[in-house]
Amino acid sequence: MKDKSDVEAILNQVRNFEDVTLKPIMDIVALKISKGPYDRGSENNITKAEEITAEYISENYSTLDEFHEKLTILDGGIKGIEAVADTIYKHYKTSDHLDFETVKHNISSKKDITLKTITDLVAYKISESAHDQGAELNFVSAETFVAEYVSKNYRNKEEMEKKISKLDKGTKGLSAFADIVYNHFASKNK
Repeated sequence: MKDKSDVEAILNQVRNFEDVTLKPIMDIVALKISKGPYDRGSENNITKAEEITAEYISENYSTLDEFHEKLTILDGGIKGIEAVADTIYKHYKTSDHLDFETVKHNISSKKDITLKTITDLVAYKISESAHDQGAELNFVSAETFVAEYVSKNYRNKEEMEKKISKLDKGTKGLSAFADIVYNHFASKNK
């Protein structure tokens, strides 16, 4: 992000309906978010779409006018708007920062089967240890461990999946990753 004020200026233009072109782009981005693993409900999806669209424009264009010129080149109509929304959403997915809340939400909502499986494996490892507190509390602890470990060690899902695939294929890779997470927190809780 070039400047927080750039992002805020873009957000204000959308929220005050000063730039009618940005609103449909953000709506399409919000729709794409709602259909993927990042869905957090309509209001949150719209807010996230506004933020990532404003950040994308701020990072990739020196002015809003430059952005509009690019949109015109693409085709100022709906096709151009859809193309820009696709680009913004793809950029968001590839630069998706795995913050603690996102990871925890993806586990609890079962939107990310990889993270959910790793969490289940860590919960099982907890149940087999001296830290066993019953199935429900073991899962809550595992969820927190996984969310904390992943958010601190990986910038995005792609990076995490590369690490898992280097460990092994399929469930063996997931199990090896769960071992790493469990051992990391078991060593901290001694």
